[in-house]
Amino acid sequence: MENLIHDIKTERQNVSEGLPSALKLVPITFYLATVASLLLTLFFYLSKKAYESREAEMAIRLSQAEGLHSGYLSEQAGIVNEAKQAEGYAEWLEGSHPLQPVVATIARSMGKESTIAELSLDRNPEIPAHTFMQLKIDGGGSQQIESTLNEIYALNYLTYSAQEVKGRNSTDFQATLIFNDK
Repeated sequence: MENLIHDIKTERQNVSEGLPSALKLVPITFYLATVASLLLTLFFYLSKKAYESREAEMAIRLSQAEGLHSGYLSEQAGIVNEAKQAEGYAEWLEGSHPLQPVVATIARSMGKESTIAELSLDRNPEIPAHTFMQLKIDGGGSQQIESTLNEIYALNYLTYSAQEVKGRNSTDFQATLIFNDK
């Protein structure tokens, strides 16, 4: 103990006395402070390493969570797009009506001297309830067009923007057929 705690100032005869014994606490305090600083340094170093490892682990978990999140968002976007397409198809189907009865009615409405030279029914893709009709009749003239239109009106169709062009032996008729569900 004498080597660890020694008198800072030794006694010299006839000159001065030694330091008081309370000052022997100065080296003890120094040693304790040195040990405490080493322990604190070790503690903070280990705490920093633990924090860095937790931070790296959290960064990995965060990137995994972001990946899952973006996957879910893309999946949701796909479902939303598919639902919009399905709604569009459903609206189109609700607005569209079968054209076979119209074609059959036009064919049945032809008289003995009239024949269908050309018939075209084109549905508007944006408004499926509107169908553009082009009809070319050989023989029969305006009277045949009128009787055919009366038959079409009986199916709850209205004509819009009708045009009739008469040729030598044929009559061309164009109109937009609008289904009237009222």
